[in-house]
Amino acid sequence: MNPQKHLSLIPPPWVLVLIGLVLNILAILVSSVLVESYNQRIGDLSAQEAQNQYAIQLDWNGVETLERKREALLLHSHLSRSVELPQQTQAALIAQLQLWTELKENDLSLQMLPSAMMAIDNAQQGYRERIDTHYLNNLEIAEQIDALQDKVAHYRNIALFLQIFGLALIIARDLARKP
Repeated sequence: MNPQKHLSLIPPPWVLVLIGLVLNILAILVSSVLVESYNQRIGDLSAQEAQNQYAIQLDWNGVETLERKREALLLHSHLSRSVELPQQTQAALIAQLQLWTELKENDLSLQMLPSAMMAIDNAQQGYRERIDTHYLNNLEIAEQIDALQDKVAHYRNIALFLQIFGLALIIARDLARKP
């Protein structure tokens, strides 16, 4: 092949520099716009995951509080068989049970005990169902975060490739000048 013909196939150095600059600009755009939008979405999902985790903790506290109410009810029931308890104690316990459950009774007799226990069980079950819902939501969020992190890594690799290739084209201009 003729050396003159071979030189005419190589683009002028300014074209290589221009292509290199365009590739570097594309790398910056991919890094700053695309990757940043994915990172923002990851941040939003992480905040939602933290809120769900906090809600789970609050619901577990509710389950434990209801268990303490059950213990107080059983203790009250046991003590009331042998000792006359003040009416204020019974009123306070009923008020707490009505606040935390759907208990309708205003008396803490032994006949009312099964319905009070059922009301506590139902309230605890409601908390557990909410805990399950939050937990399943967190599993879905974790999967979404993993998928987004994979995309971020992919686009960062693309941006890095564009940047390196662009720089190589810019350097090629200098190499083209040397005999």
